[in-house]
Amino acid sequence: MRRAVLLLFILFCSVVFPPGSHAQKISLILLGDLHYDRMEDHFMGYFEDKPGDLRQVKEYTEWTENHWGDFMERVRKKTESKDFPAAAILQAGDLSEGLAGSEALAEQMARHTMEAIETTDMPVPWILAKGNHDITGPGAKHAFTQYYLPMIRKQTGRPDIRSANYSYQFQQIKVVCLDPWDRDTDPLAFLDRELSGSEATYKFVLVHEPLIPVTERCWHLYREEPEKREKMLEIIGRNGAIVCCGHLHRYSVVRRTTASGPVVQVMAVSVVRDRDYLVPDEVIRVYGPTLAEDTPDWQPETLETRKAMLADEARYVTFYQQTDLPGFARITINPGQDQVNLEYYAAFGEEPFDTVDLSSLQHP
Repeated sequence: MRRAVLLLFILFCSVVFPPGSHAQKISLILLGDLHYDRMEDHFMGYFEDKPGDLRQVKEYTEWTENHWGDFMERVRKKTESKDFPAAAILQAGDLSEGLAGSEALAEQMARHTMEAIETTDMPVPWILAKGNHDITGPGAKHAFTQYYLPMIRKQTGRPDIRSANYSYQFQQIKVVCLDPWDRDTDPLAFLDRELSGSEATYKFVLVHEPLIPVTERCWHLYREEPEKREKMLEIIGRNGAIVCCGHLHRYSVVRRTTASGPVVQVMAVSVVRDRDYLVPDEVIRVYGPTLAEDTPDWQPETLETRKAMLADEARYVTFYQQTDLPGFARITINPGQDQVNLEYYAAFGEEPFDTVDLSSLQHP
Protein backbone atom coordinates (compact mmCIF):
# COMPACT_ATOMS: atom_id res chain seq x y z
CA MET A 1 0.00 0.00 0.00
CA ARG A 2 2.81 2.40 0.92
CA ARG A 3 4.55 1.69 -2.38
CA ALA A 4 1.39 2.33 -4.36
CA VAL A 5 0.94 5.69 -2.62
CA LEU A 6 4.58 6.56 -3.30
CA LEU A 7 4.31 5.73 -7.00
CA LEU A 8 1.20 7.92 -7.27
CA PHE A 9 3.12 10.69 -5.52
CA ILE A 10 6.01 10.30 -7.97
CA LEU A 11 3.62 10.56 -10.91
CA PHE A 12 1.98 13.62 -9.37
CA CYS A 13 5.34 15.31 -8.79
CA SER A 14 6.52 14.53 -12.30
CA VAL A 15 3.50 16.37 -13.73
CA VAL A 16 3.14 19.22 -11.28
CA PHE A 17 6.85 19.73 -10.62
CA PRO A 18 8.90 18.90 -13.72
CA PRO A 19 12.59 18.03 -13.18
CA GLY A 20 14.59 21.05 -12.09
CA SER A 21 11.55 23.13 -11.10
CA HIS A 22 12.02 22.85 -7.33
CA ALA A 23 14.68 21.95 -4.79
CA GLN A 24 13.49 18.99 -2.75
CA LYS A 25 16.07 17.34 -0.53
CA ILE A 26 16.11 13.61 -1.12
CA SER A 27 18.25 10.53 -0.65
CA LEU A 28 19.05 7.11 -2.05
CA ILE A 29 19.84 4.13 0.18
CA LEU A 30 22.58 1.89 -1.22
CA LEU A 31 22.71 -1.74 -0.10
CA GLY A 32 25.53 -3.99 -1.20
CA ASP A 33 25.47 -7.77 -1.26
CA LEU A 34 22.85 -9.25 1.09
CA HIS A 35 22.96 -13.01 0.35
CA TYR A 36 19.52 -13.69 1.77
CA ASP A 37 19.44 -17.42 2.43
CA ARG A 38 17.37 -20.20 4.02
CA MET A 39 18.61 -23.74 4.49
CA GLU A 40 15.38 -25.25 3.16
CA ASP A 41 16.12 -23.63 -0.20
CA HIS A 42 19.19 -25.85 -0.78
CA PHE A 43 19.68 -29.41 -2.02
CA MET A 44 22.59 -30.40 0.19
CA GLY A 45 23.77 -33.15 -2.13
CA TYR A 46 24.84 -30.38 -4.52
CA PHE A 47 27.69 -29.49 -2.15
CA GLU A 48 29.32 -32.92 -1.87
CA ASP A 49 32.37 -31.71 -3.81
CA LYS A 50 31.97 -27.99 -3.02
CA PRO A 51 33.18 -27.50 0.58
CA GLY A 52 33.76 -23.77 0.11
CA ASP A 53 30.22 -23.19 -1.11
CA LEU A 54 28.82 -25.33 1.71
CA ARG A 55 30.68 -23.23 4.27
CA GLN A 56 29.21 -20.06 2.77
CA VAL A 57 25.68 -21.45 2.79
CA LYS A 58 25.96 -22.39 6.45
CA GLU A 59 27.21 -18.90 7.28
CA TYR A 60 24.69 -16.96 5.20
CA THR A 61 21.69 -18.93 6.45
CA GLU A 62 22.77 -18.25 10.05
CA TRP A 63 23.39 -14.55 9.43
CA THR A 64 20.07 -14.20 7.61
CA GLU A 65 18.20 -15.78 10.52
CA ASN A 66 20.01 -13.72 13.15
CA HIS A 67 20.21 -10.27 11.54
CA TRP A 68 18.00 -9.83 8.46
CA GLY A 69 14.84 -8.61 10.20
CA ASP A 70 16.58 -6.11 12.48
CA PHE A 71 18.81 -4.82 9.69
CA MET A 72 15.86 -4.27 7.37
CA GLU A 73 14.06 -2.37 10.13
CA ARG A 74 17.13 -0.16 10.50
CA VAL A 75 17.13 0.53 6.77
CA ARG A 76 13.39 1.21 6.73
CA LYS A 77 13.72 3.83 9.45
CA LYS A 78 16.46 5.59 7.51
CA THR A 79 14.26 5.75 4.40
CA GLU A 80 11.73 7.70 6.46
CA SER A 81 14.19 10.32 7.75
CA LYS A 82 12.63 13.75 7.55
CA ASP A 83 15.82 15.61 6.62
CA PHE A 84 16.46 13.65 3.41
CA PRO A 85 13.54 11.27 2.75
CA ALA A 86 14.50 8.40 0.49
CA ALA A 87 13.36 8.06 -3.11
CA ALA A 88 14.54 4.46 -3.53
CA ILE A 89 16.67 1.65 -2.20
CA LEU A 90 19.45 0.66 -4.59
CA GLN A 91 20.50 -2.97 -4.12
CA ALA A 92 23.72 -3.80 -5.96
CA GLY A 93 23.18 -7.50 -6.64
CA ASP A 94 23.74 -10.81 -4.84
CA LEU A 95 20.44 -10.24 -3.13
CA SER A 96 20.27 -14.02 -2.62
CA GLU A 97 22.93 -16.65 -2.04
CA GLY A 98 21.97 -18.76 -5.06
CA LEU A 99 23.41 -22.26 -5.31
CA ALA A 100 20.05 -23.89 -4.59
CA GLY A 101 21.25 -27.13 -6.20
CA SER A 102 18.18 -27.97 -8.28
CA GLU A 103 15.81 -26.20 -10.65
CA ALA A 104 12.84 -26.61 -8.31
CA LEU A 105 14.74 -25.22 -5.33
CA ALA A 106 16.12 -22.37 -7.42
CA GLU A 107 12.54 -21.29 -8.09
CA GLN A 108 11.70 -21.73 -4.42
CA MET A 109 14.72 -19.66 -3.39
CA ALA A 110 13.85 -16.87 -5.80
CA ARG A 111 10.24 -16.87 -4.62
CA HIS A 112 11.26 -16.77 -0.95
CA THR A 113 13.72 -13.95 -1.64
CA MET A 114 11.07 -11.85 -3.36
CA GLU A 115 8.69 -12.55 -0.49
CA ALA A 116 11.37 -11.36 1.92
CA ILE A 117 11.66 -8.10 -0.04
CA GLU A 118 7.93 -7.50 0.13
CA THR A 119 7.79 -8.39 3.83
CA THR A 120 10.20 -5.56 4.63
CA ASP A 121 7.31 -3.19 3.85
CA MET A 122 9.64 -0.46 2.65
CA PRO A 123 7.93 2.86 1.87
CA VAL A 124 10.08 3.29 -1.26
CA PRO A 125 10.83 1.00 -4.21
CA TRP A 126 13.72 -1.42 -4.37
CA ILE A 127 15.87 -0.92 -7.48
CA LEU A 128 17.56 -4.29 -8.01
CA ALA A 129 20.74 -5.07 -9.92
CA LYS A 130 21.60 -8.61 -10.97
CA GLY A 131 24.50 -10.26 -9.12
CA ASN A 132 26.47 -13.37 -10.00
CA HIS A 133 25.05 -15.32 -7.03
CA ASP A 134 21.51 -14.48 -8.13
CA ILE A 135 22.03 -16.56 -11.28
CA THR A 136 24.41 -19.27 -10.03
CA GLY A 137 23.38 -22.92 -9.83
CA PRO A 138 20.92 -25.16 -11.69
CA GLY A 139 17.79 -23.27 -12.71
CA ALA A 140 18.94 -19.95 -11.23
CA LYS A 141 18.91 -17.95 -14.48
CA HIS A 142 15.38 -19.06 -15.28
CA ALA A 143 14.27 -18.35 -11.71
CA PHE A 144 15.67 -14.82 -11.99
CA THR A 145 13.55 -14.22 -15.07
CA GLN A 146 10.51 -15.83 -13.49
CA TYR A 147 10.61 -14.04 -10.12
CA TYR A 148 13.07 -11.15 -10.04
CA LEU A 149 11.96 -9.42 -13.23
CA PRO A 150 8.27 -9.26 -12.21
CA MET A 151 9.40 -7.79 -8.89
CA ILE A 152 11.54 -5.20 -10.69
CA ARG A 153 8.54 -4.24 -12.83
CA LYS A 154 6.36 -3.99 -9.74
CA GLN A 155 8.83 -1.95 -7.71
CA THR A 156 9.58 0.53 -10.50
CA GLY A 157 6.03 0.74 -11.83
CA ARG A 158 7.41 -0.06 -15.29
CA PRO A 159 5.65 -3.02 -16.95
CA ASP A 160 7.84 -2.56 -20.04
CA ILE A 161 11.03 -3.84 -18.37
CA ARG A 162 12.16 -7.12 -19.91
CA SER A 163 15.69 -7.53 -18.54
CA ALA A 164 18.00 -6.40 -15.74
CA ASN A 165 19.24 -3.63 -18.05
CA TYR A 166 16.77 -0.88 -17.18
CA SER A 167 16.49 2.61 -15.74
CA TYR A 168 14.49 4.33 -13.02
CA GLN A 169 13.92 8.08 -12.82
CA PHE A 170 12.48 10.24 -10.08
CA GLN A 171 12.40 14.00 -10.67
CA GLN A 172 16.06 15.08 -11.12
CA ILE A 173 17.53 11.64 -10.37
CA LYS A 174 18.17 8.86 -12.87
CA VAL A 175 19.47 5.39 -11.98
CA VAL A 176 20.69 3.13 -14.79
CA CYS A 177 20.96 -0.57 -13.87
CA LEU A 178 23.47 -2.66 -15.80
CA ASP A 179 23.44 -6.41 -16.40
CA PRO A 180 26.80 -7.41 -17.94
CA TRP A 181 25.59 -11.04 -18.28
CA ASP A 182 22.78 -10.09 -20.70
CA ARG A 183 23.97 -11.29 -24.12
CA ASP A 184 20.98 -9.75 -25.89
CA THR A 185 21.92 -6.17 -24.97
CA ASP A 186 25.06 -4.17 -25.70
CA PRO A 187 25.67 -2.71 -22.22
CA LEU A 188 27.88 0.10 -23.53
CA ALA A 189 25.32 1.26 -26.09
CA PHE A 190 22.53 0.92 -23.53
CA LEU A 191 24.46 2.89 -20.92
CA ASP A 192 25.39 5.65 -23.36
CA ARG A 193 21.81 5.96 -24.59
CA GLU A 194 20.32 6.06 -21.09
CA LEU A 195 22.81 8.54 -19.66
CA SER A 196 23.42 10.82 -22.64
CA GLY A 197 19.74 10.96 -23.54
CA SER A 198 18.67 11.97 -20.05
CA GLU A 199 18.20 15.52 -18.78
CA ALA A 200 18.37 14.37 -15.16
CA THR A 201 20.67 16.47 -13.01
CA TYR A 202 21.91 13.58 -10.88
CA LYS A 203 22.83 10.31 -12.57
CA PHE A 204 23.80 6.97 -11.04
CA VAL A 205 24.92 3.65 -12.49
CA LEU A 206 23.94 0.61 -10.42
CA VAL A 207 25.96 -2.50 -11.24
CA HIS A 208 27.11 -5.51 -9.25
CA GLU A 209 30.81 -5.63 -10.08
CA PRO A 210 32.90 -2.48 -9.66
CA LEU A 211 34.34 -0.70 -12.67
CA ILE A 212 37.42 0.41 -10.73
CA PRO A 213 39.35 -2.29 -8.83
CA VAL A 214 39.47 -1.55 -5.11
CA THR A 215 40.98 -4.69 -3.52
CA GLU A 216 43.91 -7.01 -4.08
CA ARG A 217 41.72 -9.37 -6.12
CA CYS A 218 41.27 -6.93 -9.00
CA TRP A 219 37.79 -8.23 -9.70
CA HIS A 220 36.12 -5.59 -11.85
CA LEU A 221 34.13 -5.16 -15.04
CA TYR A 222 35.94 -5.75 -18.31
CA ARG A 223 39.23 -6.55 -16.60
CA GLU A 224 40.12 -8.70 -19.60
CA GLU A 225 38.62 -6.29 -22.15
CA PRO A 226 40.42 -2.96 -21.53
CA GLU A 227 38.97 -1.22 -24.57
CA LYS A 228 35.41 -1.82 -23.37
CA ARG A 229 36.38 -0.70 -19.89
CA GLU A 230 37.88 2.54 -21.21
CA LYS A 231 34.71 3.18 -23.21
CA MET A 232 32.53 2.64 -20.14
CA LEU A 233 34.71 4.96 -18.07
CA GLU A 234 34.44 7.57 -20.82
CA ILE A 235 30.64 7.34 -20.95
CA ILE A 236 30.29 7.63 -17.19
CA GLY A 237 32.84 10.43 -16.87
CA ARG A 238 31.27 12.42 -19.70
CA ASN A 239 27.85 12.19 -18.06
CA GLY A 240 29.01 12.88 -14.52
CA ALA A 241 27.39 9.71 -13.18
CA ILE A 242 28.22 8.07 -9.85
CA VAL A 243 28.83 4.30 -9.91
CA CYS A 244 27.17 2.28 -7.12
CA CYS A 245 28.31 -1.33 -6.75
CA GLY A 246 29.04 -4.29 -4.48
CA HIS A 247 30.50 -7.76 -5.11
CA LEU A 248 33.72 -7.45 -3.06
CA HIS A 249 32.09 -7.22 0.38
CA ARG A 250 33.77 -3.92 1.15
CA TYR A 251 32.81 -0.32 1.83
CA SER A 252 34.81 1.84 -0.54
CA VAL A 253 34.87 5.24 -2.21
CA VAL A 254 37.26 5.87 -5.07
CA ARG A 255 37.79 8.68 -7.58
CA ARG A 256 39.43 7.97 -10.93
CA THR A 257 40.24 10.60 -13.52
CA THR A 258 39.48 10.14 -17.23
CA ALA A 259 39.89 12.41 -20.24
CA SER A 260 36.14 13.06 -20.22
CA GLY A 261 35.81 13.75 -16.49
CA PRO A 262 36.24 12.01 -13.13
CA VAL A 263 34.46 8.77 -12.25
CA VAL A 264 33.35 8.40 -8.62
CA GLN A 265 32.55 4.88 -7.44
CA VAL A 266 30.80 3.93 -4.19
CA MET A 267 30.79 0.33 -2.95
CA ALA A 268 28.76 -1.05 -0.06
CA VAL A 269 28.56 -4.40 1.71
CA SER A 270 25.40 -5.32 3.60
CA VAL A 271 26.12 -8.84 4.83
CA VAL A 272 25.86 -8.46 8.60
CA ARG A 273 27.95 -11.04 10.43
CA ASP A 274 28.31 -9.35 13.81
CA ARG A 275 25.89 -6.64 14.95
CA ASP A 276 28.50 -5.29 17.36
CA TYR A 277 31.08 -4.65 14.64
CA LEU A 278 30.63 -0.86 14.38
CA VAL A 279 34.20 0.34 13.87
CA PRO A 280 36.48 -1.46 11.39
CA ASP A 281 39.86 -2.80 12.37
CA GLU A 282 41.49 -0.94 9.48
CA VAL A 283 40.71 1.59 6.76
CA ILE A 284 43.02 1.34 3.76
CA ARG A 285 43.75 4.65 2.04
CA VAL A 286 46.85 3.89 -0.03
CA TYR A 287 46.03 2.77 -3.57
CA GLY A 288 48.42 0.81 -5.73
CA PRO A 289 50.39 -2.46 -5.90
CA THR A 290 50.73 -2.60 -2.10
CA LEU A 291 47.10 -3.79 -2.02
CA ALA A 292 48.27 -7.03 -3.63
CA GLU A 293 51.64 -7.13 -1.87
CA ASP A 294 49.95 -7.01 1.55
CA THR A 295 47.99 -10.21 0.81
CA PRO A 296 50.62 -12.39 -0.91
CA ASP A 297 48.91 -15.68 -0.07
CA TRP A 298 45.90 -14.99 -2.30
CA GLN A 299 46.56 -16.48 -5.76
CA PRO A 300 50.34 -15.97 -5.65
CA GLU A 301 50.55 -17.12 -9.26
CA THR A 302 48.76 -13.91 -10.37
CA LEU A 303 50.46 -11.56 -7.89
CA GLU A 304 52.76 -9.81 -10.36
CA THR A 305 49.98 -9.34 -12.92
CA ARG A 306 47.71 -7.78 -10.31
CA LYS A 307 50.47 -5.56 -8.96
CA ALA A 308 51.10 -4.23 -12.48
CA MET A 309 47.35 -3.66 -12.98
CA LEU A 310 47.06 -1.72 -9.72
CA ALA A 311 50.21 0.30 -10.44
CA ASP A 312 48.78 1.35 -13.79
CA GLU A 313 45.40 2.23 -12.32
CA ALA A 314 47.05 4.21 -9.50
CA ARG A 315 48.14 6.82 -12.05
CA TYR A 316 44.49 7.91 -12.30
CA VAL A 317 43.21 7.37 -8.74
CA THR A 318 43.12 10.60 -6.73
CA PHE A 319 40.93 9.51 -3.79
CA TYR A 320 40.58 6.07 -2.24
CA GLN A 321 39.40 4.40 0.92
CA GLN A 322 38.33 0.84 1.61
CA THR A 323 37.35 -1.26 4.62
CA ASP A 324 35.34 -4.35 5.50
CA LEU A 325 32.64 -2.66 7.62
CA PRO A 326 29.14 -4.00 6.76
CA GLY A 327 26.21 -1.61 6.60
CA PHE A 328 24.58 0.69 4.08
CA ALA A 329 25.17 4.04 2.43
CA ARG A 330 22.82 6.98 2.32
CA ILE A 331 23.48 9.27 -0.63
CA THR A 332 21.87 12.62 0.08
CA ILE A 333 21.01 15.11 -2.64
CA ASN A 334 20.35 18.78 -1.96
CA PRO A 335 19.43 20.40 -5.30
CA GLY A 336 19.19 23.83 -3.69
CA GLN A 337 22.93 23.73 -3.00
CA ASP A 338 23.76 21.35 -5.86
CA GLN A 339 25.28 19.08 -3.25
CA VAL A 340 25.65 15.28 -3.15
CA ASN A 341 26.98 13.70 0.03
CA LEU A 342 27.48 10.17 1.27
CA GLU A 343 26.94 8.83 4.76
CA TYR A 344 27.96 5.27 5.54
CA TYR A 345 26.30 3.56 8.48
CA ALA A 346 27.55 0.45 10.20
CA ALA A 347 24.68 -2.02 10.25
CA PHE A 348 23.29 -1.03 13.65
CA GLY A 349 25.18 2.19 14.27
CA GLU A 350 23.08 5.25 15.03
CA GLU A 351 25.57 7.79 13.68
CA PRO A 352 27.36 7.54 10.33
CA PHE A 353 30.76 5.89 10.48
CA ASP A 354 31.93 7.98 7.53
CA THR A 355 30.84 10.97 5.46
CA VAL A 356 32.16 11.94 2.04
CA ASP A 357 31.46 15.00 -0.09
CA LEU A 358 30.78 13.31 -3.42
CA SER A 359 30.17 16.63 -5.18
CA SER A 360 33.76 17.73 -4.58
CA LEU A 361 35.06 14.41 -5.93
CA GLN A 362 33.02 14.91 -9.11
CA HIS A 363 34.69 18.23 -9.92
CA PRO A 364 37.38 17.98 -12.63
